[in-house]
Amino acid sequence: MKLSAILSVFWRTATPAMLGLLLVLMPVPARASAAGVCEVSVEVRVEMVKAAPAAASPSDFDRNVAPALRLRQRYPNDLLVHEMYQDAVQRYGIEGHLRKLVEEYQVLSMQHSDETMYSYLYARSLIGRNTPSAVRQINEILAQHPDFAPGYRSLAEIYASETFRNDEKEKVERAHFLALCPGSALQQRPGPLPAPSPLIDQAERLLAGNGDPAQATAMALQGIRDDEWRLQRIRPFDWYSVAFKRQAQSELQVKYWRAWSIEVRCDRRLGQTGKAAELLAQMEQRAAALQRNSDPAYWDALAALARLYGEGSQEEAAARKLEAMQEFLAKKPDPQRAAQLDGLRKLFANQK
Repeated sequence: MKLSAILSVFWRTATPAMLGLLLVLMPVPARASAAGVCEVSVEVRVEMVKAAPAAASPSDFDRNVAPALRLRQRYPNDLLVHEMYQDAVQRYGIEGHLRKLVEEYQVLSMQHSDETMYSYLYARSLIGRNTPSAVRQINEILAQHPDFAPGYRSLAEIYASETFRNDEKEKVERAHFLALCPGSALQQRPGPLPAPSPLIDQAERLLAGNGDPAQATAMALQGIRDDEWRLQRIRPFDWYSVAFKRQAQSELQVKYWRAWSIEVRCDRRLGQTGKAAELLAQMEQRAAALQRNSDPAYWDALAALARLYGEGSQEEAAARKLEAMQEFLAKKPDPQRAAQLDGLRKLFANQK
C-alpha cells in the first residue's frame, strides 16, 4: 500500500507519535514520475507529521481543518495536499463550509483554466455534494488526459460507495488507477460518521444516581449540540438517502425531548421551580405544534410531558397526557407504544 493512500485517511485521525512512527517505517517513493499524483513527497511527509492535528471535538471545524489548511498554504501546487484539505473540509464541515469549498475551487479552476489539476480539484470538490456532476466532469478530464491517475481513483471510490455503487465501473476505474499507480489504495466514501452522542444517556444516568444537576444539564445540552452537528454532516451530502436523513432527524427529535426533560428535572432539584414551569410551558407549545403538523414525534412529546407531570405530582396534567396518548393510539395502533402507555399508567398508579 502506498503512502498517499495511507496518509489521506490516516493523517486526519492519527496522533503525532503514530505519524512519527509511520514516517520512519514507510519507504521513500521509488518512482519520481508518481510524485504529486500517486505518492506524497518526502518533504510533504515530514510537514504532515509536524502538522498532525491536535485532539479536538469533531464539531470544532476550524481547529480540525487548520493543519490541512496550513499544509495547503505551504504547498499550493501539490495536488495530494489539496485533496487532503478537501477531505478535511468534507469530514468536519457543514453546509456553509462545503459551499465555500466548492466556490473556492471553482474560482481556482477559472484562474487556472489551462491546468488539469485545478479542473480536477473543482470537480472533486463536488463529490458528495453533487456527485453526478463530479462524475461527468472527471470523465471529461480523463477523455482529454487518459493518464491522469487521480481521476480514475476518484471515480473508483465513487462507484464503490453504497449510493453510487456500480461494481463493473468500479472494477474498470480501479484497474486504470492501479496501472498508473501500482500498489496504491483507495479510500472509502463516504468516510465514517461520528457516532450519536452518548452524553444524554450519561446525563440521565448521572441524574438517576443523584449526581450534580448542573453537570447533568450541561452534558445533555452538549449532547444535543453534538447530534445537531452530526445531522448537519448528513443533510448536505448525496451520499445519504432521504430515508437515512429522515431517520437521523427523527432520532434527534427524540433526544430533544429527553434533553428538555433532563433540564426540567435538574431545575426542580435545584429548587428553581419557576424555571422548570417555564420550560414545561415551552414544551407544551412545541408539543401542540407537533400535533397540528401530525408529526410522529408528537407521541414522544406526550410521553415526556406525562412523565414530568407525574414526577411533579401534577396528577390532572399527567392524566390529560395519558388520555391524549390513548387517542393517538386509537388512530395509529402500535403494540410497543401501547406497552409504553400501560407502563406509564402503572407507574403513576404506584406513585399514588
